[in-house]
Amino acid sequence: MGKAKCSVCGSEKVLAKINGKYYCFKCGSKIIDQHIREQIIKMKEEGLIPPEFEL
Repeated sequence: MGKAKCSVCGSEKVLAKINGKYYCFKCGSKIIDQHIREQIIKMKEEGLIPPEFEL
């Protein structure tokens, strides 16, 4: 069995496994950042976060 590689950039410095895929810190951070932004937008739409809250 070979070493795990980042599924985006191919780096062998894998830090996380997200949805069954391996990611390095740089690529994994981008995925997490986007997911959090999407969650905040949904919470604003549902009125759970004030509309004036900025990302």
